[in-house]
Amino acid sequence: MATANQTRDPIQTSTFNVQSVILTRPGQTALILTGFGLVLRLIGLGSRPLWFDEIISAVYARQDWADLFRLNAGDNHPPGYYLALKLWITLFGQADWVVRLLSALPAVAAIWLVWLVGRRIFAAQPGVVLAATALTAFSPFEIYFSQEARNYSTLEFLALLATFFWLRALAGNRWRDWLGMGLAGTLGLFCNFTMAFYLLALGLLPFLLWKEYWRKGVLPRLVLTGTATGLASGLLLWPKLSTRLDTIKGNFWIPVPDPVIVLRTFYSFLFGVFEPGSFSVAFALVVILLFLVAWQVGRGLFSPARPELALTGWLLAAPMLLLVVVSYIFQPLYLDKALIGCAPYFYLLLGWTVFHNRKWSPGWVLPAVPLALAVLLGLWLLPGMYRGQTNPFYIARYDAPAVNRYLNQHALPDDLAVNVTDIGWLPLVYYNEGLAPTKQPLKEYPYPNIFQALLDQMHTDWITEDQIAQRTGRTWLIFELNVPPGTLSSAPQPYDLNQPAIPWMHSPDFQAQTLQTFKSKYRVVEATLIDHLLLVLVAPA
Repeated sequence: MATANQTRDPIQTSTFNVQSVILTRPGQTALILTGFGLVLRLIGLGSRPLWFDEIISAVYARQDWADLFRLNAGDNHPPGYYLALKLWITLFGQADWVVRLLSALPAVAAIWLVWLVGRRIFAAQPGVVLAATALTAFSPFEIYFSQEARNYSTLEFLALLATFFWLRALAGNRWRDWLGMGLAGTLGLFCNFTMAFYLLALGLLPFLLWKEYWRKGVLPRLVLTGTATGLASGLLLWPKLSTRLDTIKGNFWIPVPDPVIVLRTFYSFLFGVFEPGSFSVAFALVVILLFLVAWQVGRGLFSPARPELALTGWLLAAPMLLLVVVSYIFQPLYLDKALIGCAPYFYLLLGWTVFHNRKWSPGWVLPAVPLALAVLLGLWLLPGMYRGQTNPFYIARYDAPAVNRYLNQHALPDDLAVNVTDIGWLPLVYYNEGLAPTKQPLKEYPYPNIFQALLDQMHTDWITEDQIAQRTGRTWLIFELNVPPGTLSSAPQPYDLNQPAIPWMHSPDFQAQTLQTFKSKYRVVEATLIDHLLLVLVAPA
């Protein structure tokens, strides 16, 4: 008669051997995953030029203190990250990779925090937490914003840190944990206003379970912590909010969120970048995984036996729902990258969907296969992301140095370069500051992303169509095109302006109208495509 060991499924046996090796020392495995995440965040750190938003950070940071605050007064973000970046580049220099390194370091720390937070939620299921840690380490979304000179990786780190101390405070109700939560929350608010929605989600949950947490004495300390955090961050941010709130509100370009935008958020969490050739496959994988998460997690979400699922679901969904509500009531604020602090909880639910069932069964295989395919597809997208050929939905990245090289080689002394849309103007000036041809944004552009203090700092000003008409020299008009990643090239290419449909990237009606206006009034000398930028050289007729 066969023994029990002889009748065991060999596939199941090998699976559990691998699992037992990984889970014997899960902390060491998490540390190894964090190390892999560090490597992935250092690759290509300086291989692509800074884009508009990143250059905003770099320009602010290289000012003296007074000018930094003066520039930040017209910005949508608090000054915290810019102040840290100023200190950073003062110590280590202004090279592109150095500027971005300040974002990479908190992003690596965030990987480890996913492990620490996850272990407090899924204490008995280290495999679930390791899966979430691995997804955080390898996600193109996480990697991209760890390499962007903006505050989003710092926002994720501080949101996770606040949550870590919050979980400890709920369990032990110690003042040191409430202090840690309050400090992380205050720093987060000083870095990015979206931190308020993460903190609100943390503050609301104990009140929804008020009987339990009143009995434990948690609610009074939570109220004191929230009040102190609000007062401290309010004092730090009052000069900005009291004088610039209307301006800041008017600067937001974000659309009102709808179900498609919310669904796109989960696409971003997994894949980060948009690649037309693989988008349909990636989107299908996201839909499948969301269905499987809803099917598996939904059954235990409200079960008293599964409090970890309810808690993770709250930490994922509450900030998103709060942003949706505020977007409809006050001002559209819902932005995928600002929800980076929610991504780890989606990864935890994916990990639970796959690894809570320790049997080799359809319940394990069904989610494991699409998740594995999603990870492989994400890794396949990484090289294009490192090179700047594939970017998130909302990133307008251009090879400004290549455009400047072309202009420097072909422009005459009295030529002028005019950006029809202003978002491409700042990179051209930043990488070619003070050199000919002079670069100015077109005044008539209806959706400006720049403001007068920034123009003054870069020693230029707006220019109008009437002012261009008074010139006797040539003008390089710089447009933005939506060029598919597979055809992107920094090598200059002649461009046919008479083709039936030109794929404009921003403000298509305005760009098309401007081109037709200048074609009717001026002589077109040449049209050249470099990366996403179309250079149309016109001269008086």
